[in-house]
Amino acid sequence: MEIKQFNSIEAAKILGVNVSTIKRWTEEGKLECIKTAGGHRKFLMAHLGDYVKKYNHDAVKVHLFPLEDENDLEISYHIVKGDFNVLIDHVIRRALESKLDKVQQVLNGLYLADYPLYEIYDRLVTPALHRFGEMWVGGDLSIIEEHFGSQTIRDSIIRLQGIIKIPAEKTGRAICLNLSGELHDIALRMAANILELKGYQVYFSGQYTSATKVEQGFERFKPQRLYISSTWIENVPQTQEEMNRILEVCEQHGVDVYLGGQAIQLLQIEHPRIKNYLRSFQEAYFTA
Repeated sequence: MEIKQFNSIEAAKILGVNVSTIKRWTEEGKLECIKTAGGHRKFLMAHLGDYVKKYNHDAVKVHLFPLEDENDLEISYHIVKGDFNVLIDHVIRRALESKLDKVQQVLNGLYLADYPLYEIYDRLVTPALHRFGEMWVGGDLSIIEEHFGSQTIRDSIIRLQGIIKIPAEKTGRAICLNLSGELHDIALRMAANILELKGYQVYFSGQYTSATKVEQGFERFKPQRLYISSTWIENVPQTQEEMNRILEVCEQHGVDVYLGGQAIQLLQIEHPRIKNYLRSFQEAYFTA
């Protein structure tokens, strides 16, 4: 079994303090450490765990999230280390338990640890949602369990926006739209968050809005862009007709279209208004 050790910088990040505080705590005997032959401090998980148990009231400004027990400390460690595979498993488990606060800890912690929002979505949220889908298809999850887990992640994404600084000055306007029959609007919600972070005024319709209503939205809000997400299509001909009508409206109003979601590939989508098929949230960020 690998023995986890961190240096003073990593320990400071986990406990939410600066390196000088870590040095002071070790000198005062509050925080144990191992000193190398060269005089460098190395810390074990047990050292940090003992500190949290004895002196947690002293660490009032935690960088990632409040450390209430050793499980929180373990998750904080994996956040600092960028162990996304471990974090995905943790988020899936907690989401299926509807433990919104525990899922929230991970998302908030990653963002406060300076991971870009698109990386959190690409490396944590998207794989977790895909795992839910695979478990449901394989019979390991009931549909209600899948919905509970997905909804917990969706709510965490919405709450994450509370700590993200959105630019006051707007750089453009965009409408985010799901096609009819879509089971979830989570991917679209994440795309909307990315756009807000880039300074867009976002009009989020969520579930399906008819092409007529889309045209009314164009006339009122005058967007430059339309983002469409589709991860599930039950009736391809009907959805194709819907997409064709939306693209006609975009042509009439000079609106550029950005597409995402694996189900989009079931449609014939060649059209001059379509500017990009987005395969990741990183791509969405850098093309916004």
